[in-house]
Amino acid sequence: MRLETLLAAFLLATPVLAQDYNRTDLIRGLCKPNGCDEFSVISVDPVRTTPEGSLKRTRLKTFHASYSGRIPRAEETGYVYCSHTKPAVIAEKQGRTVGILLAPFATEDSRETVRRYTNFTATYFAICHGSEAGKRAVRDLRGLAHSLGYRVPATRSQVVDLKRAEDIIAPGAGSQPMATKPERTRSAETPPNAGALESNTSSKGGEEQCGELSEALGLCAMTAFVKKQVSSFGD
Repeated sequence: MRLETLLAAFLLATPVLAQDYNRTDLIRGLCKPNGCDEFSVISVDPVRTTPEGSLKRTRLKTFHASYSGRIPRAEETGYVYCSHTKPAVIAEKQGRTVGILLAPFATEDSRETVRRYTNFTATYFAICHGSEAGKRAVRDLRGLAHSLGYRVPATRSQVVDLKRAEDIIAPGAGSQPMATKPERTRSAETPPNAGALESNTSSKGGEEQCGELSEALGLCAMTAFVKKQVSSFGD
C-alpha cells in the first residue's frame, strides 16, 4: 500500500515539476546536458541614445534549471547597446570593460561559436525587443534579426576592449578586437562554458555554483565566459 501511495505521489508531482521547469516568465538561454541557463529582467535604465542606437543599463536575475529543480543564482548587471547596425552586450569586471559585438548574419562564426553566444543573443534581444524576441533569438537568430530590420555587416562576432561602456557608441568601437590568446579549440564532447552579463555586484556565493559556460544572461554560464575573456587581458 505504501508503494502505491509513493507511486501515485510521484505521478502527480511529475507534471508539476515539468511545468515549473518550463516557466513561461523566464527566458531560457544556453542548454547543456545538465540543464539550462535562464534569466528574468529586473530593470532596464536608459543611459544614452543616439541616432544609431540606445545604450541601456540592465539588471537580470539568473537561474539554472533542470528536471531536478531550478537553482537561483546571482543578479547580473551590465549594459546592452540596442542598435540595428552594431548590436552589443557590455560587461564590466575589476575596472575592465569588454564589449561583445553580435553578428546575427555571421558567415565566419562556427556553429559552436554561435552556440556559445546563445546567452548573449538571448539577453540582447530580450532587453531591446521584449521577452518573446529573446526566446526566439535562441531558436532562430538570423530569421529574427532579418524580421526586425537589422543591417549588421559584421561577418563574425567579436569581443573588444573598451575604456567604459559608453565607448561602444563611438564610430570606431569594435574595429579593434580585444587582444587575447587564441581561443582553444574544444571538442563537441566537451561543451565550452558559455557566458552572460558580468556582474558589478559581488556574487561570491553564486560564483562557486556556476558550472562550465560554454561556459549570465545561468546566465551563470555567460558570466564565466566573460570572466575568462577579461582575465586573459593580463596574460
